[in-house]
Amino acid sequence: MTDAVSVAEDIRRLPVQSLQLDPQNPRLPEDMLGKTQPELLAWLDNEETLDELAASMLANGFFAHEPLVVLAEENGLHTVVEGNRRFATISILLQTPAAEEADLEFEFESRPSDAQLAALREVPCLVVSSAEEVRKFLGFRHIGGLKTWSPEAKARYLEDEIKRAVAQASQTPFRDVGRRVGSNATGVRNSYIALRVLRTARDDLGLQQLASYVLRNRFGVWTRLLNSAEVREYIGFGDPVDYDAIEAASREIRDEQLQRVLEDLQPRKGSTRAVLNDSRDATNYGRVLANDAAREALIKYGDLNLAYQVVDRASLADRLETTRNSLELIVNGIDSYLVTDVVVSRAEALASTARTLMLTVKDRREPEED
Repeated sequence: MTDAVSVAEDIRRLPVQSLQLDPQNPRLPEDMLGKTQPELLAWLDNEETLDELAASMLANGFFAHEPLVVLAEENGLHTVVEGNRRFATISILLQTPAAEEADLEFEFESRPSDAQLAALREVPCLVVSSAEEVRKFLGFRHIGGLKTWSPEAKARYLEDEIKRAVAQASQTPFRDVGRRVGSNATGVRNSYIALRVLRTARDDLGLQQLASYVLRNRFGVWTRLLNSAEVREYIGFGDPVDYDAIEAASREIRDEQLQRVLEDLQPRKGSTRAVLNDSRDATNYGRVLANDAAREALIKYGDLNLAYQVVDRASLADRLETTRNSLELIVNGIDSYLVTDVVVSRAEALASTARTLMLTVKDRREPEED
């Protein structure tokens, strides 16, 4: 992607005071976009391991072979579009006004020397001439390149690029954007669909809290989940391919079904695990949703493995054997558990259910053929 920046290949040493964090950095979560410099600096300090980077910079200086990428602004400042983590570290080390306002400071056993700090007051920067070149550079580097963003950050960047391509009358926006960022139409489309459905949940269906949680914490799993035809069918989205069809399908989503799926991606009350806790279970989850009896079992018990047994349709004898083995493991390891009144109550309920099962199967037992 050297062509994307060669037209603006202008590396200079710029004073740190002339630089600012990018408030529209795609790596930022949506609720941080547009925040003030002190707020952005505090977020980066909280989310990233800046103290380790600070120690390295004090010992080795700023590596000139990897300059910050900056965009000149009309106010005379330069916005750091690549390297915000490094710039934030230097800002705190040098105690810039933003760092002082945010009350941020690194704790070292010995105070950095004046010489160490002086070496960081100017840093090498690649000055990019236009926002268009910035978009191309970031897209290639972080979507299809080596330093990829999180799935959610990728999706938001791709969403902007797709909308820009549509506004420019592209007939194949997913393919065009994919070529530009080193991906393919399918990958770009899948990211866009995952984000588009969450936008619908948040903005149109009143599911703001659920959608925000999934966007922040489970977006990778969510994207994998929407690759399941059964899940898309269950929420009423279907299998649209082109941009207009996706937009139309997003208006036909079934809100109750979508809410249930989103709820299964966050821990239930009293539990630390979500019903769908691992993206590897997405296929089984889709099969459960497509089966009425299995879906009802999932709603009732909140246990994906249990619900999938309905789909799997193992023989009753095999299912009973599996259950017996599980109980045997509990009995053999009972000394490692804390036995409370709740445990006793649930054991009694289990014994009652086992007695009912025994009577039922005996009553329905069919004579074996000779």
